[in-house]
Amino acid sequence: MSFFRNLIQLSTSKSKPLLQNPNFLFTSLSHFTTDTPTSYAGLEPTKRDEKPRVVVLGSGWAGCRLMKGIDTDLYDVVCVSPRNHMVFTPLLASTCVGTLEFRSVAEPIGRIQPAISKAPGSYFFLANCTGLDTEKHTVHCETVTDGLDTVDPWRFKISYDKLVIALGAEATTFGIRGVKEHAIFLREVHHAQEIRRKLLLNLMLSDVPGLSEEEKSRLLHCVVVGGGPTGVEFSGELSDFILKDVRQTYAHVKDYIHVTLIEANEILSSFDDSLRRYATKQLTKSGVHLVRGIVKDVKPQKLISNRWHRGSIWSVGVVYRCWPLTICKISGIS
Repeated sequence: MSFFRNLIQLSTSKSKPLLQNPNFLFTSLSHFTTDTPTSYAGLEPTKRDEKPRVVVLGSGWAGCRLMKGIDTDLYDVVCVSPRNHMVFTPLLASTCVGTLEFRSVAEPIGRIQPAISKAPGSYFFLANCTGLDTEKHTVHCETVTDGLDTVDPWRFKISYDKLVIALGAEATTFGIRGVKEHAIFLREVHHAQEIRRKLLLNLMLSDVPGLSEEEKSRLLHCVVVGGGPTGVEFSGELSDFILKDVRQTYAHVKDYIHVTLIEANEILSSFDDSLRRYATKQLTKSGVHLVRGIVKDVKPQKLISNRWHRGSIWSVGVVYRCWPLTICKISGIS
């Protein structure tokens, strides 16, 4: 419960701003301008009579907490992220099966820091950071078009007085073939949307006349790889969905749907032993098949491990994004 209390404090906190003493040593940015053809548009350095600007890269837990705490009477805030919201990841698994709706786990950046929506010098840019010039205090960016053919990616630059790199982590594949191509991660809202879409689609397709028993079992066999908090939570949500909803709404195929959780060691290995035993007991009781094994390859219609194969949701943990480490090394930041 302390976790949820902290979340409430995050959204209602009236504590002192995180940044209170502006430092005018750097001249940074304030207005959009278009430079010569050899460069590109951007936010130019601020003047001495303007508020210094804090540029935040990322819209995860750390970045959003910092933006919420900034005193916008003293600073302008610019957020650069390919995502215009913060995701409350502990409840993301619940949205996959409809226990919660997607809007319940996504908080828009403009609501976390209202100045971004209305203050003249504060902005949110839907973009990726492509480079960093620490000598000129400039961030280079490219817009995220999400594959739209009607919009070309646009490059721009942002000068900064203070820079916060809060890009967070990304799902790891451990170099296993086929993971990125054929498995579904569970880190973002669009991942949960894809899981729900595919789950409901397979439930409906499995009811089509003439489908073999083997094909029905394949379509309705959900494999979760990774026994950490996300994998265990998702497996639990999915088993509840099967017991409470599928057996009533999809009675014709209810006996074909199964959940398998694959973990190399023990589930929830970083937690207390009593909690691991409890989780194992509850998952087994709800019909989740626990398998200890190592995944070797992921193919379009099956997953191959050292002792088992079938079809997958990938939730094996995270690693630091390589971008900050690479850019910092190039820029000479220790």
